Amino acid sequence: MDTFVFPNLVHFGAGAISSLVDGLASLKVEKPLIVTDQGLVDCGLLKSAIESAKLECPHSLFTNVDANPTEANVRAGVKAFRAGECDGVVGIGGGSVLDAAKGIRLLATHEGPLAQYGILVKGWEKMTHPMPEMIAIPTTAGTGSEVARGALLIEETNGVKIAVVGPKLFPSLSICDPELTINLPPFLTAGTGMDALTHCVEEYLSPKFNPVIEGLALEGIRRCAASLKIAYAQGTNLEARSDMMVAALLGGMGFAKGLGVVHSLSHAIGAMHGGHHGTLNAILLPASLEFNQSHCLGKFRPMAQAAGIPVEGETDEHCADAFIQFIRELNTTLKMPSNLKDWEIDVSKLDELIELCQADHCHLTNARPVTKEDFRNQLLEHL
Repeated sequence: MDTFVFPNLVHFGAGAISSLVDGLASLKVEKPLIVTDQGLVDCGLLKSAIESAKLECPHSLFTNVDANPTEANVRAGVKAFRAGECDGVVGIGGGSVLDAAKGIRLLATHEGPLAQYGILVKGWEKMTHPMPEMIAIPTTAGTGSEVARGALLIEETNGVKIAVVGPKLFPSLSICDPELTINLPPFLTAGTGMDALTHCVEEYLSPKFNPVIEGLALEGIRRCAASLKIAYAQGTNLEARSDMMVAALLGGMGFAKGLGVVHSLSHAIGAMHGGHHGTLNAILLPASLEFNQSHCLGKFRPMAQAAGIPVEGETDEHCADAFIQFIRELNTTLKMPSNLKDWEIDVSKLDELIELCQADHCHLTNARPVTKEDFRNQLLEHL
């Protein structure tokens, strides 16, 4: 197991779950609330993780987390936290679970509603009270929430998915054990992997200045290109699983540079129609790259090189086309849907969906400014 800090403490490596007990002790947590989802309970992964960690201290369990976590989930979690007289939070699961756990630790010591803590209203300024310590343990390699300073939650005031962001929301400790992803089914390996890749791509293309994150994003693209197909086809390949967990970490570390139009679209669709976030990103990514191409053409060459695409001596235009084709072919290999028909989007309610897209913060750091008509065209292209 390796340990590093960037910016929060991370334990990484096969078997890292064994550090949970010591981690709780170092944080002086005696009775944690374990936040997970029912799927992890039913498949036995939660039990396996707890047994591997040799967790014997008293704890409470909360499993009521939706695929797109809501304020109602968070409030129910806070109720469980208080009923169990807990003094810390352990999130074990995918990005939805980890985001819900962050929401629980926030509202455990702060008044709601969640809307007042959104990034667009500088919600971090209202996070004034100490929060319970939190340990984040991802069981997927996708969102990077385990090293991110925020959570994506559907708030109850307007029913929109918002980013609740603040430095106090960084997990106290992240335990990243790629062995916990070994049994992740292929379709979730694909969807979460494309989520990690989309994070890295959009962060790299964001016009905000942050050369450190640009370096992290390119390394994330390289690892995804090298290992996502292997992890998908050979689920027990620990090296590929480790690569994808690193890629997810790199994407999570880069959120400060901002994302783009893909995430504004997928957040809105997820809030209104549900569905797996990473799969939505995979569907939307190629067309968004074509939309952005004219405003960030020079950035496609480094991305293509990171992905292992031979582009020496080629024009920038060729590099862009080659990278977009790489994404399309990757989606095909991973059996990602090619359109949004499964979401049954009602065209008569398209204006309402576009309003949700515009209300999302991610397009504010897109490589190209996005208008209402641009959102409409992007959606219609996939219906």
